[in-house]
Amino acid sequence: MKTVMSKKPWLYRIWKWLIPILVLFSGITLVILLAGDGISGVVAVYSESEIYEDAVEIANKNEVVKHKLGDLKPIDFFAIVEGVVKYSNNNNSIDISVRVIGSKERGRIDISADRKEEKWEYKRIQIRIKRPKETIMILE
Repeated sequence: MKTVMSKKPWLYRIWKWLIPILVLFSGITLVILLAGDGISGVVAVYSESEIYEDAVEIANKNEVVKHKLGDLKPIDFFAIVEGVVKYSNNNNSIDISVRVIGSKERGRIDISADRKEEKWEYKRIQIRIKRPKETIMILE
């Protein structure tokens, strides 16, 4: 006696894992398309690290910052990714808001600068602290 084995079609056999993969791939593609400008801004700011490194150096020289936050640690890549970066004026003006961590307290540093002949000229540097709610003006 011969046994006949019926083989199900390929698509019928894999549909249970193919649909979740397609949904996940579509979601990732959508996020990349929607966040494309934000990602490019973060990469551009990270490549121009002197903007935030110099601002942290200036803030570390401020006595009020030293008293409230302690010595500020350098800003890392993840702080920039979590923060807000806005370029304007054909990428010649920038506004950055990122977290900073001091030896005593945490806060957010807000930096506003304009590019003048290949150098960044700061318009404003301030640090905001949550507890107590306070803003330390470093440069106006």
